[in-house]
Amino acid sequence: MVQRFYELTEDHRILNPFRPPALPTSFDELPLSSVMMIERQVNEEPTDWISRPSYFVSDRMKRLMEMVDEALLFKSVTFIDQRSGEQLGYWACHIPAVLALSDNSLFYPNGSIQHLLLQGEKVRDQRMFTLEGVRGSGVIVRLDVAESMLRRGLSGFVLRKVDLE
Repeated sequence: MVQRFYELTEDHRILNPFRPPALPTSFDELPLSSVMMIERQVNEEPTDWISRPSYFVSDRMKRLMEMVDEALLFKSVTFIDQRSGEQLGYWACHIPAVLALSDNSLFYPNGSIQHLLLQGEKVRDQRMFTLEGVRGSGVIVRLDVAESMLRRGLSGFVLRKVDLE
């Protein structure tokens, strides 16, 4: 049976998503638990999936991701609004990169992906991953993971089908 994969892309239907600041260090240097003081904008909507500037997930999303792949790494980051004192708890996550881009993928002149094509044999056993060495690619999930995310009503992403060769 041929596996199907989907790329998690930002949900642009959310008009005012919560945008945390960039992490002050690399994921490896980040402590297991940290606090960041922020100034939230009015009516920012917290989502379960944040892909910019770093990968952040809610508790609900983290639980699903841990079921998908026990090797995924997470570090707790609590954002505290300086004005209201409101706290938003998220998990910074490190998702493994796989070298699986097909030579038949198409790129725009600026180097971003126009048509993503994966090497089927390289992703056969993968459930959640990023693409090594590909600028602008997001997280890719297998169909069963995508279905689990949708069943749980997780927010902040849309799924875009990815082709295999």
